[in-house]
Amino acid sequence: AKQKTPCAPPRGMPESEEERLRNDALARDRMAEHMKKVEEAEARGETGDRGAWKWAIRKRVWDYLEEHNIAANPRPVHHRIPNFVNAELTAKQVELLPEFRRAKWVKVNPDSPQKEVRATTLRSNKMLLVPQPRLRTGFFSVLNPAKIEPNKYSYAATQAGVVELGEPIDLE
Repeated sequence: AKQKTPCAPPRGMPESEEERLRNDALARDRMAEHMKKVEEAEARGETGDRGAWKWAIRKRVWDYLEEHNIAANPRPVHHRIPNFVNAELTAKQVELLPEFRRAKWVKVNPDSPQKEVRATTLRSNKMLLVPQPRLRTGFFSVLNPAKIEPNKYSYAATQAGVVELGEPIDLE
C-alpha cells in the first residue's frame, strides 16, 4: 500500500516541531527506499534511472564523512544534506566574496551546514531568502534584519527561527 504524502499545514498554521521532525524522517525513509531500489537495479545491470549515478556519489560522500568522522550533527548523515565539521568556516569565505558584499538580498538553503551563512547574511544587514522545505508554509521565507534584534540573528538562522521570525511568501 502506498503511503500518503504529508502535506503542509493550512495557511497560517505553522507545522509543529514534532510534525517537522516526523515529516523529515519520512522524507529520509523515502530517500533510503529509493536508493535501495536504485542499488538493486544497478546490481541487476539495469540503468533505466538517469539520476541513479547521483545516488552512488551521494553514498560515497556520506560514507566518507561518517568513516573519517568529519560529519557533524545531525547524524547519521545518510539520506540528507550532511552537516560537517567546520561548516561555519564557509560563512567567513562567503562573506569575502565580492558578489556577497554587493548583494542586498541573499538566498541561502535551509540545511544545517548553511546555518552560519544565514546568520552572517543577517549580520551583514542583507535580506535573507530561505526556501521552505517541502513547501511547508509557502515558497520562501524572507527575514529582514531590520525587523530582528541583532542578538537573535543566530536563532533566526535556525529552522525554528525562520518559521518564527520569517515572513512566508508564495508565488501569488
